[in-house]
Amino acid sequence: MRQNDIFDNAKFVMSDSDRPAICFEGTFVADTSAKTEITICGLGFFRLYINGKSASSDWFAPVTSHYHAQENCHCTVSYGEEMKSRVYCVRYDISSLVRDGENNVRAIVGLGWYAEYGKKPVLCYKIKSGKHIFVSDKSVKCADSPLTYYNIHLGEKQDFASNTYDKFGFPTDSAAWKNATETSLPETEYCIQDCPNDKIFYSDAPKKLYEKDGFAVYDIGENIAGTYVFGCAERGRTITVAVSENLSDGEFDEKRNHNQTAEFITDGTCREYRLLFTWHAFRYVKLDACAELLRVDVIHTDVAVTSSFKCENVVLNWIYDAFVRTQLANMHAGIPSDCPHIERRGYTGDGELTCEAVMTTLDAKKFYLKWMEDISDCQDIHSGHVQYTAPYFKCGGGPGGWGCAIVEVPYMFYKIYGDIAPMKKYYNQMLRYFDYLDAHSENDLVTSDQPGLWCLGEWCVPGDKRFIKPDIPVPFVNNYFYIRSLDRLIELADNIGCTADVPRLQKIRKIKADAIISNYFDDATGDFAENKNSANVFALDIGLGDLRTLSRAIEKVRSSPLDTGIFGTDLTAKILFENGYFDDAVEFLSRETYPSFGFIMNSGATTLWEEWQNPRSMSHPMFGAVTKYLFTYILGIQRKTAGFDEIVISPRTNETTGDVSGFITTEKGVISVAVDRKNGVCRVRFPNGVNAEIVFDGKVIRE
Repeated sequence: MRQNDIFDNAKFVMSDSDRPAICFEGTFVADTSAKTEITICGLGFFRLYINGKSASSDWFAPVTSHYHAQENCHCTVSYGEEMKSRVYCVRYDISSLVRDGENNVRAIVGLGWYAEYGKKPVLCYKIKSGKHIFVSDKSVKCADSPLTYYNIHLGEKQDFASNTYDKFGFPTDSAAWKNATETSLPETEYCIQDCPNDKIFYSDAPKKLYEKDGFAVYDIGENIAGTYVFGCAERGRTITVAVSENLSDGEFDEKRNHNQTAEFITDGTCREYRLLFTWHAFRYVKLDACAELLRVDVIHTDVAVTSSFKCENVVLNWIYDAFVRTQLANMHAGIPSDCPHIERRGYTGDGELTCEAVMTTLDAKKFYLKWMEDISDCQDIHSGHVQYTAPYFKCGGGPGGWGCAIVEVPYMFYKIYGDIAPMKKYYNQMLRYFDYLDAHSENDLVTSDQPGLWCLGEWCVPGDKRFIKPDIPVPFVNNYFYIRSLDRLIELADNIGCTADVPRLQKIRKIKADAIISNYFDDATGDFAENKNSANVFALDIGLGDLRTLSRAIEKVRSSPLDTGIFGTDLTAKILFENGYFDDAVEFLSRETYPSFGFIMNSGATTLWEEWQNPRSMSHPMFGAVTKYLFTYILGIQRKTAGFDEIVISPRTNETTGDVSGFITTEKGVISVAVDRKNGVCRVRFPNGVNAEIVFDGKVIRE
């Protein structure tokens, strides 16, 4: 849509101040006998108030997008590429907040991700009350907020002593307000947001560990994303807050701070001080001792946890709990990020790898509908290149495991929710991405990306140095993803009305598979690429190799330390489970010696790490892709058809798992399984209308 299609003749307004957050104020007349709603866009994030009351519990609204084309900034696309763009607008029913006669509308707008565009905060709104319409224009007043410095990655500086502010941060001195200036945005598409915003989900009570050198250090008890909330009764004190993911020798670990700090100048009131337009990721808080840490608010996108998994194995339980906690910490402003502090970007590689596990464990349907639009937007309309992050910010990745998110996420969306529409919608863009990969191939192997860009295959294999280059060849991994994505299209060709394309796609698949075999298969051993970093499981997952290939893969799992990165770890568990090596798969996931999930757990972690040891980030969800197998192979909840219309429930346990229980929530309803091994009892629940085949202890109980 165009701006006027949503806002009529409303104008974007701004201040001539250089403050990174601006206060805006307008008035309108309400008809209390009719519905009153506001359509609003604040770039980057806004907080909205009607007649002195918060209009919603949302944080970091609206969701982030590739706002518009921009030159000479971190969002500028190179190599002559061109992407689509959009701006999201939020619509609220504010009928309960208005009164007859004149009403007051106020908003604080902070730069948010819009800071990457080098712009000032801007605001646009339309209020409709019955037959009356009021819009933002030059009559809107603006004033400086308490924010004097802002960086979405690092933190904020807030000065409450230089002016008098109310509890929301609006100046109380009328002289501080002046007329706003009308402005406009570059051409872009405007959309009403359906993706949920962030909320405060719960508050953690901090435990003071110690005081030293004028600072107090607190432990929250878990690694989270959100904000600390503190008070200070003194006026004019500069309070510095720093956070960390870890302790080092019992003290605050500066290396795990990732430059996340904030500074507050106090005004001596009973005010609660907190981050306003960013979040920090942490477990430990370091605060001036003269201030009192009241609580920590845990903030993430408004997606509910709609699953549960419990067994008698502490590592498997930890994998589930840590994955959910890590994933929620990485869901902000409509982005499934790689980490909630250092980069905070929607990496397509991390996102496509974990999407099935997220859709299985969380109520994430609307979230992924939005993110698929981001992936679509960030594809070059000329070459078909899909960027490494969505929305686009300059970053690194690879042409296989990253860009193929344009296929994998819509495919898994269909499998989980039974909705084929995204596959149909983005089908032509998927084909364009294959064209791009072909253009960057040599001898039918995908060998490169744009000059100067990363060209990763596997990522984050074990080692004593950060980001060791995997031994598995990059073209091998890239071709794996090419073939797997082609298989997704071939599988669903009938469903998306593209049956006529199948012969051509099958021919291309054979060419790409033959290239893998001719370049990497050892006919003497059955190995692919010497089975480095579990190369055999990559081949097996796309139907390549023979019984020796599987046997060699199993032998390596049993006899060697884990050497897999983010993709190989997931695929190793998958190949073990689906080929009937249940005990080996459970042992693989349950290991506690380095490198393993149990090693991370025993290191005191409450979230998943970016690397198997000494991680840069201690809140990275990508290795948690294996979480889905807890449900599909241990609880045994498997789809026979997309959307869970037809299912097979076939739980398996052993001495390592012990008793197991859990559930998932599908579009049809809740499916739950509980196995009592001692008494040989399996209890199952599934929704009415779902056709279920139940197999327990090798016997078909129900067809």
